Amino acid sequence: MNLTEQQIATYHTEGFLIIPQCLTHNEIELLSKELPMTIDRDSPRIVLEDNGAVRSVFAPHFVNETYLKLSKLKRFVQPSEQLIGNSLYLHQYKINTKKGLKGDWWEWHQDFPYWHYDDGIKEPDLVNVMIYLQDTDSSNGALMLIPKSHQIGIAKFADKTNASTSRAAKYSDHLKKNDYASSLNSDIKFTVDHDLLKSLASQNGIFTASGTRGTVVFFHSNLFHASNVNLTPFDRDAVLITYNSTANLPESVSYPRPDYLSGKDYCPITDLQSSLL
Repeated sequence: MNLTEQQIATYHTEGFLIIPQCLTHNEIELLSKELPMTIDRDSPRIVLEDNGAVRSVFAPHFVNETYLKLSKLKRFVQPSEQLIGNSLYLHQYKINTKKGLKGDWWEWHQDFPYWHYDDGIKEPDLVNVMIYLQDTDSSNGALMLIPKSHQIGIAKFADKTNASTSRAAKYSDHLKKNDYASSLNSDIKFTVDHDLLKSLASQNGIFTASGTRGTVVFFHSNLFHASNVNLTPFDRDAVLITYNSTANLPESVSYPRPDYLSGKDYCPITDLQSSLL
């Protein structure tokens, strides 16, 4: 799948691009069938909600061939290369699940700060590819975005401690504690400052990225995004594949995260797949 010049321009201006029907009915059915095979509750790759429901499954490609093929689909890799302008490797891969009536929210945040400070990635030359496995809208936790918010770079963070601790000091403390959970649970540490959030939302609006199953949302690593709880009795599953430029490899950090959170295979993805079937 090749993007048009207009689609590429829209992504760079707005910070995201939505493509419907990127997967066939049979491919979606296969991914849904294989999803339980990626879950091992005793594995550190699995993040649980406070209520015990599965929140995220990291690195599903470690244990499942179908999800490995998904990360190499030509229809995802090729457009991502166009958006980034270089060859890619797989930096992070997860499935975010929102169980019916149990799935919690994700606060307003950017992804790049964690990849920058935790993983040593210098530039925000990463693209997220979010794939809906069910029809998804505001009732079951569709992605909410603030257009153009990626243009400001790393944003000011909300002060959750009510203390005048500098951002650098907070990051230092975060790293020393190997505090990986602070970017994985419903109380993520580095959320967007509320005044800044209000200002940009007033200026640019809040866009709900609704879509039928098989819809794909490409979005920038610095774009402000969030999602609400799942109010329906039905599960909502979304796959998130993050590609990074091979010219933007992580630098050395004092406390590197494990490979299920920060990919260590920096070889360009070349063995592209045409289908999951």
